[in-house]
Amino acid sequence: MEKELAIIGGGIAGVSCALYAKRAGITPVVFEKTAIGGQLAYINRVDNYPGIKMGMKGVELLEVLKTSLEELDIEVIGEEVRSVKEEDKKIVISTPAGEYTCSVLVIATGASFRKLEVEGEKELAGKGVSWCAICDGYFFRGKDVAVIGGGNTAVEEAVYLSSLCRKVYLIHRRDKLRAMDYLQKELLERKNIEVVWNSKVRRILGKDFVEKIELEDTKKNTVSTLSVNALFIAIGIEPNTDIFKGLISIDEKGFIITDEEMKASLPFIYACGDCRRRPLRQLITAAAEGAVAALSAYKYIKGSYVSY
Repeated sequence: MEKELAIIGGGIAGVSCALYAKRAGITPVVFEKTAIGGQLAYINRVDNYPGIKMGMKGVELLEVLKTSLEELDIEVIGEEVRSVKEEDKKIVISTPAGEYTCSVLVIATGASFRKLEVEGEKELAGKGVSWCAICDGYFFRGKDVAVIGGGNTAVEEAVYLSSLCRKVYLIHRRDKLRAMDYLQKELLERKNIEVVWNSKVRRILGKDFVEKIELEDTKKNTVSTLSVNALFIAIGIEPNTDIFKGLISIDEKGFIITDEEMKASLPFIYACGDCRRRPLRQLITAAAEGAVAALSAYKYIKGSYVSY
């Protein structure tokens, strides 16, 4: 079954790509194994996306995206993509149900936050447990929060939160941070940041929202609790790109390398959103990249450019 344009991933980047492609006059198909919206399902409130009502729940925006696809009669295939290969300048996509061929592929598979895998993490996700300080820090103004991690992202998030929150605890399992020196200097200059060394989170406690976290001292083997209103987990993300390794250029962390037009190392493959190497991972940047990928795909398919 041959398709003109295949988009793997139904998050905001993939949906944006599909909408722009359809409006440009090409027929896209979206492969999404779970539900349209991707990580939106885990976002409690969306307050930093222009054009929508502040405080909209992630699941509400998810429904808007789903409706947009339906109104434009864009096909969504609810099958897991198991493998992707190139044959005679065509892309062959394999799912448990069979094979699909397309002329152009846009990869919008996103990335997954690394989890602590501790009690309370899943239950309190979106209720004080967060993986994005820029997204959710605003909701905890004047509150006490904790960040877990020791790299650049964790330190940046702690510094960012220190301008909003009363107290920020940075919890690290070792006695030395991995973050760049200039970031560590800025961290230590913030009076309301306290580093909790040699500690790891054992449990996240709370009835309806985060109330406490249980910590284990990795050197003393003692257990203590810390009262906080939120826990920001910053131990890294993992791009969902394993099935594309060997097909296109991917950096050492697993992110797809593209140019400004979202083109990967093969001229008929594009990537957008969190699976792509990029400086900022936000809904708005993912949506913008999806639009760029769609117009680049149009240019490849039609040999000309369309603009809005």
